[in-house]
This record gives sequence, structure tokens and C-alpha cells, in this order.
Amino acid sequence: MAYYSIADKCSLLEKINSTIELTSLLDLLGEEIQKTGQLDGYLINLADASESSLVSWKVHFTAEYQHLEDTYAGYKLELAPNAPNLSVQAYQLRQTVQADVTNATGEVKRLLGLWKLEDIAAVPLIPEEDRHAQKLPGTIVLLKQYGKITSEILDILNELIGLFYAPLCNALDYAVLKDYQSRFEAAATEQSRFLQFIVEMNNMTSPERIYEMFSGELFHKLAFDMVGFFLIENEVLVSKKISIVNPRYETRRAKWEQYIQAHPYQQNTTDGGISHAFMRNTHLLFPDVQKIKHLPMSPNDQATLKILGNIRTLLMVPIRFQNKPIGVLVFFSFTDTLAISDSDLSLLNNLSAFLGTAIINGRNYQLSLEQHREIERLNMILQDKVKELAEQAATDKLTGLFNFRTFEHELNRRINEFERQTDKTGLSIAIIDIDHFKKFNDTYGHNAGNVVLTGVAKEINKLVRKMDLACRYGGEEFVVILSKCDPEGIRIFAERMRTAIEATSFDTDAGKLSVTVSIGCTSHQPDDTYESLFTRADQALYRAKENGRNRVELN
Repeated sequence: MAYYSIADKCSLLEKINSTIELTSLLDLLGEEIQKTGQLDGYLINLADASESSLVSWKVHFTAEYQHLEDTYAGYKLELAPNAPNLSVQAYQLRQTVQADVTNATGEVKRLLGLWKLEDIAAVPLIPEEDRHAQKLPGTIVLLKQYGKITSEILDILNELIGLFYAPLCNALDYAVLKDYQSRFEAAATEQSRFLQFIVEMNNMTSPERIYEMFSGELFHKLAFDMVGFFLIENEVLVSKKISIVNPRYETRRAKWEQYIQAHPYQQNTTDGGISHAFMRNTHLLFPDVQKIKHLPMSPNDQATLKILGNIRTLLMVPIRFQNKPIGVLVFFSFTDTLAISDSDLSLLNNLSAFLGTAIINGRNYQLSLEQHREIERLNMILQDKVKELAEQAATDKLTGLFNFRTFEHELNRRINEFERQTDKTGLSIAIIDIDHFKKFNDTYGHNAGNVVLTGVAKEINKLVRKMDLACRYGGEEFVVILSKCDPEGIRIFAERMRTAIEATSFDTDAGKLSVTVSIGCTSHQPDDTYESLFTRADQALYRAKENGRNRVELN
């Protein structure tokens, strides 16, 4: 007997056919599953492009475990032969696989107990009558806390699958094509510097230097506050290095290092997240630890939470050599939760493989031909995925101003926009350089220098209008784009800025300090390009320095 009336089917098909976006279709399918009112949770797993793994795209758990939905979203199940996982079995057998508390054994029995379930069923995401003839996009796992998952429920689900099957296949193909397109469209921004990093890593033989350089690269790419390096030694995972991005975390770092040296992680998935990531050779991502800290966990993980305090995002990635785990990278953020994308995880997996190679070669104190080939292969991978490195933060982390990348893009855009205007009301730029800043840093230290950079940025922000754009150009240089501003206007603005900064005292560890700035400015002229406009401002800055500094020059 059909669960859906003809009218219901027509209404649902209208919704299904209104979108090609995979996430929208999965949301709609999830809503329909929940509408049955007979299930306590579900997972929708889709095969990846290579059909080597099932990926959890849509997750809905019972109320007690809903805080883990973000953690399990994106979780991968390897499609290995004879895998104990019901979802993998259903996919490989192309038939429904069901187990309850009365007949489950092994891993499935443990899973039922862990999630407080009485019944679980994995159903291939394909109409029952076509299960051996067509493409199989994935599986749906049904969760039942009390009672049985009846044949009526399975019939309803099969009816739903019949309605969603073809659109889901099309949406999955479309999502794969969009993913390929985004990879091709990303810009090649950090390739040269990153390849140089690889070359330098390749030439290192000191494990300590490898850890230092690698953690520096990771802090540069991702906004984590602490990273730990664990390697397998004498059958346990030993802490080799714990790096922090800011000295204020040193007390936490030292206490945790002392603890884990006395209590190393064992090769057992129940000994904690680090052990789990190592034994399963897979990453573990917890978007916000504060939401799960009340759950049962191993003594080591409990101690880590107590010592480190306010952990937000936590990520563990295996360090691999020849595709086998030899250790684990552990990342912590302490102030904010971080959005870790698939491209971030892909990059980290590639980097961890390279790190494993570097560590092994560092131990052996020699380079091998195989490593050279691996580096060449990795270089090719990096070139293919260059666009994944293009998305950079729009602002400078220290000052909060926009960064050079944003300035470059915005100035080009505003020049093009200005040239199209019939009523040209002026477009100007000013380059601001802190006078004798290197000497200042050498005298008072980089912490004082950072205070001054931040303070100068605040003074600049006080003077700019909403339509203007203030950027940190690099080092001690700042640049401001002013729309609707003629030569006289930019000169007045620059002089106000110069006097405001000169009059400001900055509270540093070395006491109240002040600085002066030199400013070069110019306005748009006919046929100007980005290069010609910026060059004139730079020349004006040079004159300001040559003429004694702490002054404004207009070119």
C-alpha cells in the first residue's frame, strides 16, 4: 500500500524538482524521513567520487546526542571488504541490513549500546526493484531507540527513495562537477612560498627544526593556537613537540606537556581521541569542544580538558609515512571556534604525509631517491590544487585593517569604476610609513612594535570615511584609498593623519612611546593604471623621507 497519495507525491516532486543543489535535496529527504514519526534518527551516507568511501552528508541523532551531529557530518567510512559497518555492508550487498539488541554481535552490538538503540537498519539508496541495475549513490541508516524498525517503515523509505533517486544522482554528479570547477578556479597565491617551504623541509635533518618550521607553517595557514606532535615509540604515542602561537599560552602548554609525558597515549581507540585518530588512520574534528565536554571520555582526554581549560575547536590528523600512521598532529583553538573546510583537511592530510616522510628521513639523516620522487609528486598535487590555497583572510590579523590582497583587488576595481563615471569626483591614495621603525623595534622590542602598529592602525581608522579603505600594506607601511577625494582633499587628509599619529602616545611594556610617519599621496590622472597611480604615491613617500621624514608629500 502506498504511503504517499498522488497529491502528496506531486507536491513532493515539485519541491524535489525545484533544486539541483545536493544539500537542499538531502534536507528535504531528511524532513520526509522525520515526518514518518517512527524513527529517532538517521544518517544519509553518499559515496565519494572514487567510490572508495561513504561520507556522512546528513546526520540526525537522538536528542541526547544531537551535539555530535557536526562532528559526524563528513565522517568517512572506507568501503573495505568484510567491513563490520552496516552501512558499508548495505552498500556492497545492495540490500537492507538490519540488526537489533537480540541478534547483534561484535561492533554492531557495541554501537547499539553506545547510542542507546534497540534497532538499526542500513538501506541502499536505490529503488528496491533496481538494486542490481543502476548506479548506487549511497545508503540511509535508520536509528530506533525503542522497538523495531518495521517493514512498514522500510516500505515508506523505499517509496521515498523511488522519488528521490534520480534527482539525487543528478545532484551528486552536479556537486562533483562544481567541486572540480572550484578547484580549477582558485588562484595560485602562495605556491612559490609554499614550495620553498617544502624544499627547506626536504633539506632538514634535525627533528626539532622540522617541528618548529612545520608548526610555523601551520600557524600561518590556520588560526589554531597550539599544535602538538605525537609519534609512536615503544608501542605508545609520545609527545615530541608542542608549539604555541602566542606566549600567553605557555603555562597551559608546559602543564599539558608534563602530563602527557607521564601519561602517554596507548594504541587503543578507547584511550582517547589521539589514540583513535592513530588506530583508525583518520582525522577527528570537534568544531566546538565546549558542547561535548560533559560526555563520558577517557582519563587522558578528561585530564587534557582540565589542564588546557577553554578548548574550542579540536582537530587530530594522523602523521603518515607510506600511507601508514606513525603519529598524530593535534590542533587546538582556545578563543574562537574555527571553520575547517574540506580543502583545509585535504591540505593537512597531504602535509601530514610529507611531514611523516621528513621525520623518517630526519631520523635516518639522509635523503633518498624515493623522497625526491615523492616531493615531485607532491609538487604536482600542489600545482593542481593551487586554487585551494587562494582563499585568504581579507584582514590583517594584527591590526584588523584590510590586507595587501584586498588593497590590490579594491584599487583595481575602483580605478575601473572611476574611469566609467561621467562625473569624476576624484580618487586618491596615501601611503603611510612609520619613521625609523626598524630602529624602534631594535630599541624597544617587537612587542612594543606590535603595539605601535595596532595603535597607528586605530588612528588611521578614526580618520577614514565609510567609503574609504584602510589597509596594512606590509611591515610598517599602510595605505588608504579615498573615493571622491581630489589632490587638495588627500593632502588635507594626510596632514591630519600625520599630526594625529605624532600626537598619540602608545602604552607599551617600555612605557609610553610615540612615533612619526611619512606620507606620500597622489590622485588619479587620465589613463592611470594601478601601477602608475601607486608608483606616484610611492615616489611621493620617498620624497617625504628624503626631505626629513614626519611630513606629507603630494605627487
